[in-house]
Amino acid sequence: MRYAILQRYERLYGVDPTGLSAIATTGAKAGLYGISQLLFEPGDEVILPRPYWVSYPTQVKLAGAEPVFVSGQAENHYLPEPEDIERTITDQTRGILINSPSNPTGGVYDRDQGEKLVDLARSEDLFLISDECYDGFVYQKDSFWTLATSGYEKGLVVGSASKNFAMTGWRLGYIIGSPEYVDPLENLQSHLTSSPPAISQKAGEAALRSDLTLDESTRHRYRKRRNGLADRLDQLPGVDCTRPPGSFYVYPDVKGLLTRMDKGQEDDEELARLLLEEAGVVTVPGSAFGKPGHLRMAYLPEIDRLEEAVERIEETVGSTLEEPDC
Repeated sequence: MRYAILQRYERLYGVDPTGLSAIATTGAKAGLYGISQLLFEPGDEVILPRPYWVSYPTQVKLAGAEPVFVSGQAENHYLPEPEDIERTITDQTRGILINSPSNPTGGVYDRDQGEKLVDLARSEDLFLISDECYDGFVYQKDSFWTLATSGYEKGLVVGSASKNFAMTGWRLGYIIGSPEYVDPLENLQSHLTSSPPAISQKAGEAALRSDLTLDESTRHRYRKRRNGLADRLDQLPGVDCTRPPGSFYVYPDVKGLLTRMDKGQEDDEELARLLLEEAGVVTVPGSAFGKPGHLRMAYLPEIDRLEEAVERIEETVGSTLEEPDC
């Protein structure tokens, strides 16, 4: 399993596995938890992106450290730029966690941004953790940058079989990094979950060694769904939705819609509940990810189902979508 993890990164991204170690974890979430427990302690600050995957802040707090949030611009799908992160660093900062492709926004760091992040972490002697669970879902070929190519000794990559190989229930993730940190993580895991189940590891090894990546026809299909859903949502009054370069989510800004409904941006949870109960459309409120006034929507269904979802949304909130009288 270890070799299969490193070989995948060597095959897909040209990573030199020399000097790297890898372990399988009981899902990526367990890997991220272990990293926080190993690296952080009370008095430390850890810089997190906002919006963030829901477990990041809690995992940092469970280590006794303090999460510090930084958000980028909407046009960059809220990914914080290296300059944004640099302004957030204090004497208490111990690490930086990035997520590319992002859940929930679909933002992706390119090579230039990634290398600047590494330079920043190295200059400040900080740990840099990269959650790359959606690395297989990037729609501009060869545009994905992985921290594993950097050679940074304080860099740790976290990945998962759940999304790339549709193995969500198998609970299989992994960590790549220097043996100085990966080996203690293995020791810590041995007292938490022991290891992922053997059957999960065997299945994961087969998937990692295969050519199961997004081929161009599949990439085109997902790109078409993304474009169709994002463009259709963007046509709704009070909704602003762009086309993200990665993951399989769009993250529309619905603050204008909430205003038309005489609601505040903090009421996105109420909107999500309305759409579920009245329209039968599943969304996740942006407040769950620390960025209220948004909704996360997946574009996994076929395009006709996505179009039907937007029609149901429009019908459910129809009166609020009428243009106001002049």
